[in-house]
Amino acid sequence: MNYCLALFATFLAVLASTGLAGDDVNCVAETSCKLCINGTLSGKCAWCDADSKCLPYNPITDIKTLEGCSTDKFYASNCILDHNIVIIAVGIGVGLVALAAAAVTIWCCCCRGRKARKKKLADADAEYQARMDEISSKHDTLREERQAKNDAIRQKYGLKKSSPYERFE
Repeated sequence: MNYCLALFATFLAVLASTGLAGDDVNCVAETSCKLCINGTLSGKCAWCDADSKCLPYNPITDIKTLEGCSTDKFYASNCILDHNIVIIAVGIGVGLVALAAAAVTIWCCCCRGRKARKKKLADADAEYQARMDEISSKHDTLREERQAKNDAIRQKYGLKKSSPYERFE
């Protein structure tokens, strides 16, 4: 988190030092919104609609109000939507992108992982069941061999039973 804040602060410092936030541009000469925004260097001037004049614009400090403009309604990036609407739209767009990224991350980490865990558990259960069946069949085979030996010994010594519930004498 601190890394992101440091990166953002560095970005703002570089932005301020590159001249994008400079006030040394002559914006006063422009007479219309289109000439003010498109005719000067991008991001340097903004059109104040209430006063109908072009004013210097600093995108870092002039987020809510424009110094020298009597109202909050000014155009900085285009002449169709005022600056406040653009800020709100960009905020909503960034929020939606962040929400979509979070949803995809949660889906990838949780939902897909749950399916993989269920498959893994089913495979382990099937392997366990196969092993238990193998052990059970081995026990049955050994039991039958013991029974066959016992029957052979009984027959050798004449202890053959007519009924399994009959006692030996």
